[in-house]
Amino acid sequence: MNKRQKMILLNQDEKDQSIALILKEVNLKPVTFRAFIGSFFQEVGFRYLFWGLGDILYIVGLLLLGVGALYLPDLNSFAKNGHVEYVYFAVFMISPLCYALLYFLGMWKEKLLGTFELKMTLKVSLKEILILRMFMFSGISLIVSTIGSVFIWQLIGQELSLMKLFSLSFASLFLFASMQLLLEFQLPMRCHYWVTPMIWAVIGILFIWKKDLMTQILLYLPLSLIIAISFGFILLFIYLLRYNYLMQKEGTIYYANA
Repeated sequence: MNKRQKMILLNQDEKDQSIALILKEVNLKPVTFRAFIGSFFQEVGFRYLFWGLGDILYIVGLLLLGVGALYLPDLNSFAKNGHVEYVYFAVFMISPLCYALLYFLGMWKEKLLGTFELKMTLKVSLKEILILRMFMFSGISLIVSTIGSVFIWQLIGQELSLMKLFSLSFASLFLFASMQLLLEFQLPMRCHYWVTPMIWAVIGILFIWKKDLMTQILLYLPLSLIIAISFGFILLFIYLLRYNYLMQKEGTIYYANA
């Protein structure tokens, strides 16, 4: 009986011992989503995370300043004419803008220049880079929404609830971010970078068309309910990022280092 035949005749206990020995030598360690977030910046840092997006960050900053200069006079006019309730609607509509600009402009640039294919050759998973980008984009947008809400609150003479402005802003931001992730799960990557902006444009036009109805809904929603909705969408966004991370990927930095 040759060596190959002897290997075939291994019993189940010997097979289990061999598998256990291999796993022990390889020393694969499960990585949680929280540990992944913490260690990714140490392993990779901002250089690869935002590689090629410096001009996008600059453009988004200019666009946000332009939007602010365009709409702040209207908000001030609402306050002077006694229609401060429309400020709630404006904050709800504008809050996802920073995240949307960062995400779609970055996606379009990567797609047009073909740098997605280049980044797939790195030892870091492209999916992990995109997940961390979305996580960072949400953090940047959260800061922008907070500063913007405070500025608007001061502009209109503190006539509205600052906490409600915060809650509506955060709910709108993470509603958009969560729904964007859900759309990506349903659409192939080759088309979602242009299909989803069209979907959001239609939704935005519908909301503007029903502005009076939306304004009344946002005005009379209890603050406690809005806060609960905000936390719900934040948790949903984190869950979807975690779910996306745990799905099968093309490889990760941890396995590359093993």
